[in-house]
Amino acid sequence: MKRILFYIIAAFLSVSCFKSLTYSSTYHLYTTFEYEGNELQWRSDSTYYAGPDYLGLGWANDLVYCHRVDESNDFLGGFRLSSLEGLIREDVEGELETDAALDKTWRVHAPKGKNNYGVFWFGSRVPLSHIQFLTSAYGTCTMKGCYVCNTAKVAEEIKETFERGDKLTLKAIGYLKSQQTGSAEIALADYSLFDKNGAQKDSIVSTWTVFDLSALGSVDEVRFEMTSGNKSVSKYFCLDNFVSVISLEY
Repeated sequence: MKRILFYIIAAFLSVSCFKSLTYSSTYHLYTTFEYEGNELQWRSDSTYYAGPDYLGLGWANDLVYCHRVDESNDFLGGFRLSSLEGLIREDVEGELETDAALDKTWRVHAPKGKNNYGVFWFGSRVPLSHIQFLTSAYGTCTMKGCYVCNTAKVAEEIKETFERGDKLTLKAIGYLKSQQTGSAEIALADYSLFDKNGAQKDSIVSTWTVFDLSALGSVDEVRFEMTSGNKSVSKYFCLDNFVSVISLEY
């Protein structure tokens, strides 16, 4: 009987000790992409970490914004920073191309640009996951929203090639354990909109515009899609001030 009582007490104390060591935290995670170059991890077939916690709670890299490069560091698709305009030249480490066309590709089409922001390109080999929640084993990540805008290159192509009825749509899709949780859409340009006189409305998104992602719910990854009936428009968009709620316990 004493031996049984000993095991019961030991089990109780063990559970109590584990409970006392449990740590939990819930906070908003803001991604503003304001990083220095040496804070990024840029390597072949990889992601770079772009989601530190600006509330000072010590949780860095809960979210990663994924990109893919080849063995020569040529960019193949996914996210990159506006401050990394152009391509990194392998012969001159850290030096950036300054071609005007490249500048339009990675520059936001907004009257008041921000210092740094993310630019996503649906390139030749875009990563399967576009945003990943790394600490999903310890908690949840609930999507809230972000700001989006066209790049200067895309806005220029829309003006040159869009016809009546054309539309450019950005869609965000949430996943949890490979199952879709929800989706949200926003029009980056819509040439089916006209005023009362039948004149084409200026519908090109040229200011930072709120993209509500609350319909995605709790996720461990987010994927984006861009659709347009006009095949002449490149698939780039700008993203900034990404907000999610992280709840962790371990």
